[in-house]
Amino acid sequence: MRQREESELLRWRSSFIGYVITAALLVLFFGFWNHQIVKSTYYAERAEQNRVRDITLLAPRGRIYDRYRRVLADNRPSYNIVLIRESSPHTLEQTAAMLSPGVGISIEDLLERINRRRRDPKFRPIVLKEDVSVADIAFVKAHRYELPEISVEVQPRRRYLGIEMGAHVLGYVGEVTEAELISPEFLDYKPGDQVGKAGLERQYNSVLRGKDGFKRIIVNNFGREMGKLLEEPSIAGNDLFTTLDLDLQRAAEDLIGERTGAAVALDPRTGEVLAMVSKPSFDPNLFATRISVADWGNLISDARKPLQNRVIQNHYSPGSVFKVFMAASGLEADVLNPLQTVFCPGYASFYGHTFACWKKGGHGTVGLHEAIVNSCNVFFYNVGKELGIDRISKYATTMGLGRKTGVDLPSEDAGLIPSSEWKQRVFKTAWYPGETISVSIGQGAVSVTPMQAAWAMGGMASGGRLKQPHLVNPEEIKKIGFNARELRSEQYQMHESTVDTVGRAMWGVVNEAGGTGARARIDGFDVAGKTGTAQVIGKQAQAKGDEFEDHAWFVGFAPYRNPEIVVAVFIENGGHGGEAAAPVAHAILETYYKKKLGEFDGDLLTKIAQASENKKVKN
Repeated sequence: MRQREESELLRWRSSFIGYVITAALLVLFFGFWNHQIVKSTYYAERAEQNRVRDITLLAPRGRIYDRYRRVLADNRPSYNIVLIRESSPHTLEQTAAMLSPGVGISIEDLLERINRRRRDPKFRPIVLKEDVSVADIAFVKAHRYELPEISVEVQPRRRYLGIEMGAHVLGYVGEVTEAELISPEFLDYKPGDQVGKAGLERQYNSVLRGKDGFKRIIVNNFGREMGKLLEEPSIAGNDLFTTLDLDLQRAAEDLIGERTGAAVALDPRTGEVLAMVSKPSFDPNLFATRISVADWGNLISDARKPLQNRVIQNHYSPGSVFKVFMAASGLEADVLNPLQTVFCPGYASFYGHTFACWKKGGHGTVGLHEAIVNSCNVFFYNVGKELGIDRISKYATTMGLGRKTGVDLPSEDAGLIPSSEWKQRVFKTAWYPGETISVSIGQGAVSVTPMQAAWAMGGMASGGRLKQPHLVNPEEIKKIGFNARELRSEQYQMHESTVDTVGRAMWGVVNEAGGTGARARIDGFDVAGKTGTAQVIGKQAQAKGDEFEDHAWFVGFAPYRNPEIVVAVFIENGGHGGEAAAPVAHAILETYYKKKLGEFDGDLLTKIAQASENKKVKN
């Protein structure tokens, strides 16, 4: 009995084991059939993806040159550490934890950089660290088996050769933002691409940008390249040839030094910008890689606002420089006679208020020539009274003030030339005649940019011809297949007698005894100009400190008949224009003149700087 029961139990067990084996074989058969036949195409594609990888070959941006083909900005090779999430054997947290100690970035920062690009396709590389060191590269290479999803990618990196020189003109590049990616201008860009953010880099981004290439490679299960299937090389961006003269640029940079201010030099015959300086400056190379939080914080917290281009983005009261335009306006409106004289006792009364001249004892009896040479306020108070605010506004605007010049840089400011209509529109109140008196000497509501001052001065000295300022000739852009705007040229009525009268007086400012612009004088080169001192606070205020010092201006041109170059210099809180601004103009003009004669010496700039320290001529 017991033996029979044991025999049946054994048969049952054998049958059960047989059924289990049969079921397992059926499952395995179904799995093989499903994988090999039903889903064969799917797995073939996945295998191909594991075997083949596309790598983007980033295109270098075009170089930027000065007018003599000297390089201002080019590219250098750099290396990035990138993550390719596709087929990664680790979670993102595991990858970050393994990579963090070797590259000096916290796990949190790595994950934050990954999460910013989480929506990107998994095959697209995510840059985890830019412009890495040899030690970082060595770490990645040494751990390529443990971290097959991490690799090193070569990328051309922007390099600005002048460090801070010309930073506001050249601008800088940075990674395209999410907001930019949804704008029509950047529809063909992808996250991680570099774009121009300011200056010429921004204005001519489409010209400078190259076309990325790619290569298709075979990789093993560790992500290591085993062969190449296809390659389409990248195409470098177009080079940009500017009108800048590096020697003039350096002259202005060196003479302004650490002071806050701006300088610009133009050729009034063509509108070409020869030099443009804004101080304080910044190092655009900081932006070529991902700028650090500390560096960005230092730039935006600096009270002097180093990222602003003071030549075109800041407007200031023109001070006594405006008197030249007042003189031309008065002559053209026939309310001023070149032989007319005014007695200056040091003050004058208009509309029940007393307005002071800068010279306490007054200038005595002065005509137009002496009024410009000695910058007599009282004389121009009377000119302003005769003209009235609306005629002042009309003439000044026609001559190029209070409106954008159209220079090929982003974010140009228009400045302001007030009028009765402007005040009614903005402040809903009438213009008071007493306000005109302040405007007539470049104070009050009137404000201009240094670019406007140079442009308008060059136009007036050229007989009313205004050539649109530009840093790149649009014809050069057209030659390489890009659309470019036509340069604007204007001609307004300006009698030759007006040009001659005002020009001779400005020549006297620089070359006659007692002229306020003597420090801009150059032997053999007829420099004409006008100094200016713009008040920061009223004269009645008793505040002390450098930040309350008057702003200093000098705007001039040479030669004074048929000018070839016009220069505007502005020094914030510089005090007197003849002392602070004129030497900077002298350095630019002398450099230009020496180059014209073929006598330019690279050491000339040092000599000019030393000489300016030895002269003390009050405005």
